Amino acid sequence: MFRRSAPLGAALVVLLSLALLSLLFLPAKDEANLRLVLDWRPTVEPLLLIAGLAALALTGRALRPAARWLLALLLFAAALIEAADAAMLGIFDRELNLYLDLPHVPSLLGLFWDAAGAWRGMAGIAAAALGAVAAVAVIAALLGVAQRALAPRRHAVACLAVVAAGLAAGALPVFAGASLLRARPSIALGEQAARIYRSWAVMSGHDRRYAGALAAPQPPPGPLPGLKRRDVYLVFFESYGTSVLDTPRYAATVKPALEAFAATVGRAGYHLASSRIVSPTFGGGSWLAHGTVDAGVKLDALLARLIATTSRETLPRYMSAAGYRAIAVMPGIKTPAPDHAFWGFERSDYAADLGYDGPPFGWFGIPDQYTLAHLDATEGAPGHAPLFAQIVLVSSHTPFAPVPPYVAAGDQAGLYQGYRGIAQSAWDRIYAPPDWAHLDEPYIASVVYDLEALGNWLAHRPGDALVIILGDHQPPGFIAGDKQPWTVPIHVMSRDADLLRPFLAAGYAEGAIPPAAGRFKGMETFLGDFLAAYSRPPANVAGRRGAPEHVSD
Repeated sequence: MFRRSAPLGAALVVLLSLALLSLLFLPAKDEANLRLVLDWRPTVEPLLLIAGLAALALTGRALRPAARWLLALLLFAAALIEAADAAMLGIFDRELNLYLDLPHVPSLLGLFWDAAGAWRGMAGIAAAALGAVAAVAVIAALLGVAQRALAPRRHAVACLAVVAAGLAAGALPVFAGASLLRARPSIALGEQAARIYRSWAVMSGHDRRYAGALAAPQPPPGPLPGLKRRDVYLVFFESYGTSVLDTPRYAATVKPALEAFAATVGRAGYHLASSRIVSPTFGGGSWLAHGTVDAGVKLDALLARLIATTSRETLPRYMSAAGYRAIAVMPGIKTPAPDHAFWGFERSDYAADLGYDGPPFGWFGIPDQYTLAHLDATEGAPGHAPLFAQIVLVSSHTPFAPVPPYVAAGDQAGLYQGYRGIAQSAWDRIYAPPDWAHLDEPYIASVVYDLEALGNWLAHRPGDALVIILGDHQPPGFIAGDKQPWTVPIHVMSRDADLLRPFLAAGYAEGAIPPAAGRFKGMETFLGDFLAAYSRPPANVAGRRGAPEHVSD
């Protein structure tokens, strides 16, 4: 019908199609403030697409329906990739890389499914899928409508003239010193293609940019007399970032919880010191923090894969060489990763090994208080060889809800299993669907829960173990806030004051509150500093001075 339509009607149809197609590319990344924004400047790609339809009409041809659907799918995919890239910057303070990030999509869907519940999860995923199909259908329909409007030759000629004028005017710097038109979708796709190729080249051996890091020298394994054969516990605290201390509304709750933690362990005879340390990741990617501490190399997603193919020494292997039994407790792992043997643990307890059959809490199901109690039940007998245990807490993992209730008393061996000490109204609150717009509240509640669980666990443990508790990364950007540093708290404690001297000499502050400012080291330096400090006999450890200052990476 548009072949006989008035030029004004055809122009309105084309303009409407152009405007609706431009809405696809509204989400943009604000690199200065590390967040996703809406950029209302028009994009050049829809304009060029309309011009292409006009040029095709001048030849007397038109896109077939299958071609329109394919083009619509490509436009939707380009818009989705651009929006995801902007979201990654705001949430994880890094770029999207489809080569590395696409394999995590099933896990993200699983997280949403478990957090929302089976019915809500199914409904949400189905709605997203139907919405995507509907969006592609609308785009295909818009292309068809615009194509019919441009079928008359005079309409196509007029459209090309207007597009040419629009491109010329859009190139002028009239928008805060920048041009009105933008080509961000094409740039985003080009950057994504470059990242995919670079990742492939690294993993296939054509790009050897990590060769230096993989070949970095390491100290030889040996005894660690400075530890006095005390047990060592390295506890990774999920999503425990310094934003809980630096954001006033979070600090109002977390600092009193930290002070209560310090009082609990203090009454139990512990000496406590704290600082900040720089994580290699932000908002997620916990395994990069764990691996960076264990390998003594700052890992990213590519280097983490490469290093597992080498024979480098790791913290568990160093501890084994010093006469320790090195074990890992990882309740969040349901299926061991192919590289689990590389890290050198004598034993790894995953989710299935913990024997938890109580009510599930959060994506991983197992509450941290139970994990700590299980470790006591399996490794608490006196007379064993010294133990190095690396423990990964999970109760403060996104989406942070439901937060487990802290069980103050009862049978620790059967913790949470058939537990009836909580009223039904409390269970209803605990298992209410998370409010995805206000996840900061359960996040802070989960941090407080873990501090209480850790404090009481340590208070009831015998012996003079060295305990190191550190965050793995900041919470996601929508919790942490804009432009947060990649720092996390680190707390060290022991009933044997000698074991803390290297940390105090390195600038750690006594107590549970780390210094607010300073030059803080990265996690990749922890292994070397730890080995250097404790490879000396206790007398030398006690007299050590002049340790290197904290240095930000």
